[in-house]
Amino acid sequence: MATIQSAQEKYARSMATAPAAYNAAKGRMPGNYAKGMSEFLGAPIAGHILARYQAGVAAAQYRGGDPAKWAQRFREKMTTG
Repeated sequence: MATIQSAQEKYARSMATAPAAYNAAKGRMPGNYAKGMSEFLGAPIAGHILARYQAGVAAAQYRGGDPAKWAQRFREKMTTG
């Protein structure tokens, strides 16, 4: 049977590999954003908006979660009304 400790350890393992996956996806983000916004708007997104989005994605750094905080918050949410 799983325990809160084993779930916390699994969360910690996933946080260890998450930055690499996030950084690998950063190259696709601007294209996906432009495509989605164009579909939503029915017209291409303005170049200056896309440029700002691209700059934001390029500057962003992955901040993973804290396994201890996750476990604490999980207990609190599941045991209080």
